[in-house]
Amino acid sequence: MSILGHHVSKAVLLKAAVMAVLFLAIALPALTSAPTREVTLVAKGMAFYIEGDASTANPTIEVKAGERVRIVLRNEERGMTHDFALPAVAAAMDAIGWSESAAVTFDAPETPGTYQYECRPHRLMMRGLLRVS
Repeated sequence: MSILGHHVSKAVLLKAAVMAVLFLAIALPALTSAPTREVTLVAKGMAFYIEGDASTANPTIEVKAGERVRIVLRNEERGMTHDFALPAVAAAMDAIGWSESAAVTFDAPETPGTYQYECRPHRLMMRGLLRVS
């Protein structure tokens, strides 16, 4: 077979086709799978709050093992920068300033248990748990 004037053997074409199929089988689901759960956290008063619940500081977030999760952080604390990190899965976002939002998407651990999330600059006060079932 000839491609752009160069002879290419059928074996090379077959290998390229197999590699393309393998790539799509592995990479495409990860690229196209939407998060199954989205949680919006609000940073204010040196704590995290779930959007719409200003009474529970640094809440426990419940997810299922392996679930794809998107955490959106909205910073409502004037003069402070905050971020969100879940060290157990190496998920983190860059720090954001007042009135900004950012998001991070990750797969929850496959092993049920509790995992700490935190604001890295303020981890002594701003930390909560991700409970995986």
